[in-house]
Amino acid sequence: MKKLVLLLLVIVILTTNAIVSFAEPFSIDAGAYVLMDSKSGQILYEHNADAKLYPASTTKILTAIVALENGKLDQMMKASLAAVNEIGKDGMNIGIMEGEELDLEHLLQALMISSANETANIIAENISPTRKEFVDLMNKRAAELGAINTHFSNPCGAHDKNHYTTAKDMAILARHGMTIPKFREIAGKTDYRMLPTNKHAEWPILGTTNKLFGLKSQYYSKVLGIKTGYTEPAGNNLASAAIDNNGMELIAVVMDVGPQAGRHAVFRFSKDLLEYGFKNFAVQKLQNANDVVQSVQVLNAKDETPLDITAQDNFECVLPKNAGTQDVTSNIQIHPEIKAPIKQGDVLGSIEYQKNNTVLGKVNLVASRNIEEKPMASQIVSKTFSNRTVTNTLVVIALLLALFILLRITLRRVSRKVSDRSRI
Repeated sequence: MKKLVLLLLVIVILTTNAIVSFAEPFSIDAGAYVLMDSKSGQILYEHNADAKLYPASTTKILTAIVALENGKLDQMMKASLAAVNEIGKDGMNIGIMEGEELDLEHLLQALMISSANETANIIAENISPTRKEFVDLMNKRAAELGAINTHFSNPCGAHDKNHYTTAKDMAILARHGMTIPKFREIAGKTDYRMLPTNKHAEWPILGTTNKLFGLKSQYYSKVLGIKTGYTEPAGNNLASAAIDNNGMELIAVVMDVGPQAGRHAVFRFSKDLLEYGFKNFAVQKLQNANDVVQSVQVLNAKDETPLDITAQDNFECVLPKNAGTQDVTSNIQIHPEIKAPIKQGDVLGSIEYQKNNTVLGKVNLVASRNIEEKPMASQIVSKTFSNRTVTNTLVVIALLLALFILLRITLRRVSRKVSDRSRI
């Protein structure tokens, strides 16, 4: 009995160590946080990911997305008095004046880099007939992207009890934003100078509110952005992204960091969360290009040898360093009826990889070689008669046969005449 208990104890210890070894414990003093793989959208770590919280100026991530998807960068926009004034309690601004004209690109720079609330209002009023209609577009787009627990009441993040999101939703929005080249470019800037306008002969250099840019790390090579947010009810929020030398890109969202943690704690916490990801996860290869996935018999094929179906590309994804691919499942879909003719490289199906019900990615499955169609009887005859040599031969034979018949007829006539003469 003692030996059995000892054995069970050893198994528990080994199992516990195995679980802890794949990812060290992690915790920061924030209401909610999420770490996401930028490529697949896979959540690598989370805490209160679906808790509804106030986003403050991280709202502007969606404002920028909707603006870029519905407006033009060179579109000139005019500031109304309401847009300039209605920026919320302690709202950030850069001093845009009523009647000032700026193009969308410059407004987006001020929106994302300096978190200027009036720029969000100006953008909203110039892309849609009203700010409310622009906000309706924002909420519609959020739902389309999968941010289903988000509802915004304004484009700038001013506090409102009906203006909320979650850490998971904000990561989803940030991930989509980073797929838009102009969004990605602006999110990664630390400063910007506005061009002169009809109200400003010159502007001071606009500096970023994101102090994560100034924090160096040995685990990632570059901070890519993205957006800060603060109001007293919301606390400090930050959606950030970083990339390492191997090209692994992670998104971190930290929300509801209270004043007890310190004014700049959200940047330190975000750095810690990103570093946790880069220390414990890595890009791993699941599939090599040209690997045979399955062999199939091709209908109506001239050659009855089975066709190898291969992966079109390599497939890599972010996985825990010490856990391998054990939790990854693959779903192979191949066309139910594959008929000749087939060309090498034709797409005949796909293989989809999933982990915890999250799609990590998909690879096309293709034909490894050409497959000719089996010729039908009518095709054989047609092919035979379409061959020039055969056709010429048949013509000669036909002519010879005609000559032979003509010669026979002539000889018969001659024979008859000779026979008639002999009778006389």
